[in-house]
Amino acid sequence: MGTHIVCMAIAAVMTSISVRPALSATSDETTSLPLIKKDIETSFSNGGWEADRYRDMETLDLHRSIVIADLKGPGVIRHIHTTRHYKPDISTRGVVLLIYFDGNEQPAVQCPLGDFFGDGCNGKSMDFTTPLIECAPGSYNAYIPMPFKVGAKVVLRNETEIDLDNYSYVEWEPLKRWNPDLGYFHATYQRRAFQLTGDTRVTFFHAKGTGHLLGRQFTVVTDEPLFKNFHFVMEGNNEVDIDRQERRLDYLGSEDSFTFSWGFQSPFAGCRAGMPLVKTGDLNLLSIYRFHDHMPLRFAKELKWSIDWTHEFWKNPQWLEPIRRRKLEGGCWVDYATVFYWYQDAPAGFEHQSIESLDRRTKDLLKSSRKPPEAEAPK
Repeated sequence: MGTHIVCMAIAAVMTSISVRPALSATSDETTSLPLIKKDIETSFSNGGWEADRYRDMETLDLHRSIVIADLKGPGVIRHIHTTRHYKPDISTRGVVLLIYFDGNEQPAVQCPLGDFFGDGCNGKSMDFTTPLIECAPGSYNAYIPMPFKVGAKVVLRNETEIDLDNYSYVEWEPLKRWNPDLGYFHATYQRRAFQLTGDTRVTFFHAKGTGHLLGRQFTVVTDEPLFKNFHFVMEGNNEVDIDRQERRLDYLGSEDSFTFSWGFQSPFAGCRAGMPLVKTGDLNLLSIYRFHDHMPLRFAKELKWSIDWTHEFWKNPQWLEPIRRRKLEGGCWVDYATVFYWYQDAPAGFEHQSIESLDRRTKDLLKSSRKPPEAEAPK
């Protein structure tokens, strides 16, 4: 049964990369797994390892960017593999993955390595596998189809102060012709810390153009005693505005938007949603992912994803008083590191947020709350 579910998910992914209605299997070379393709080569690119037979490869030394693959299109990337590195608290966010399409200088993908592959909280997540991304023993894998018309370049940038042993490769296929219905894969990382109260609403993602959202990965950290076990943090409504239609989707609670209920209870790894890290106590750590490959969230003009806490506890306003008091005392800080994955009709044009400095990026918390107040979190 498990294998059957995974195969169904893979088939759904393969049919979801077009930004317009999917074509038939005989006319779209990227949609059907059992379709026999004649005269289609299986292509491969190595990178990062200079020993053994590949002694001329670039190595992932400190402050260096290396090209894992420089491909000529039209084609589609099927698989990206890269090693995890020693000192994961430094290297999972100290190495940045960049992917460029069709000769553009602006990347379509810009993410710290660990966050892109769902390994949140600086490499603290458990191993897990999905049809799209995977934290395998000692490695990361992405099986997201990434079509390109003219070319694709996959780059790793080492921003740490140490040389890193790395072996990476890209498996891809050339396409006989470019299908204008195909979308370009994008992924973007953002990190922000803010004081959370009943007056908070934050927009985490805003894309303009035509395409569809494939999924997201969140890392959430807080040391606020009132938010122990992610109390109140999980309550925010996830509001998705599509083509200027407000709250086209409105998930009542963050945990429900990731397909869970009654909070973030225990580690779980599923085909489309998972919680590879949840730790509660003085420091609350959470890494969660969800993919919408069964039904991508499609947009013709723009898509905006926000979390809104302003409607919570309206029946019990006294529950918010300790939170408001703690904010005045300098507490109630939460830290969100997010990755959104989507397809768009253009190979570039999205303005990525600048990634914070390495010393800040490798901290679990950008800002810490003060000592706990006398008031306890509401039961």
